[in-house]
Amino acid sequence: MADADNNLAIERADRPSSQRKIANIIAAARAEFFAHGFSASSIEAIAARAEVSKVTIYSWFDNKENLFGEVVKAECCHMNDNFVGENLEDKSLREILIIAAENMLNFLMRDEMVRFERILASEVNRDPRIGEYFLDNGPRALLANLIKLLQVAIKKGEIQSPDPQSSAEMFAALVMGRMDLMLRYGEKINLTAAEKHERATKAVDAWMLIHQK
Repeated sequence: MADADNNLAIERADRPSSQRKIANIIAAARAEFFAHGFSASSIEAIAARAEVSKVTIYSWFDNKENLFGEVVKAECCHMNDNFVGENLEDKSLREILIIAAENMLNFLMRDEMVRFERILASEVNRDPRIGEYFLDNGPRALLANLIKLLQVAIKKGEIQSPDPQSSAEMFAALVMGRMDLMLRYGEKINLTAAEKHERATKAVDAWMLIHQK
């Protein structure tokens, strides 16, 4: 997979028609990669699903590795969007964290997200850079955003923490517990919206108790 600073043709295609075609290709690649993994997916199958030629895909992405990288990037951006709430100015830190916790549960418990993480794990053996790219654009980016939120809360005197990074990691661990591990290895876990809210609230309240002034 190309380095993050490589300038792909996708970044230069500014015409609406080109952007729509690129979006269709990424959507088709996502469907193929999620269903079959990297190695078993082919440019031919992706082109057929996107209703474009192989030449078109190669002209924008050069190779399958770059296309997979764009799929990972899009998924990570989608993940980040799901952890960002709207109209949070008038909400307390507890309320903001409950929203974040519920979004985390909703996003990470999806069947396709579990499959995606399994695919990533297998692809890392082939190319460790894929894992680094995912971590940088997904979990590490989300952790950095949470750390910034906690640093602001510390300055406001809402909580105390000598190590905001450890506190942010603890928050994620309290919300997911061992569910992410169990899901990744095939256990079926279905929570209702009410159960997710209850789990999120308990996790946040436990976290707040540890970090109270």
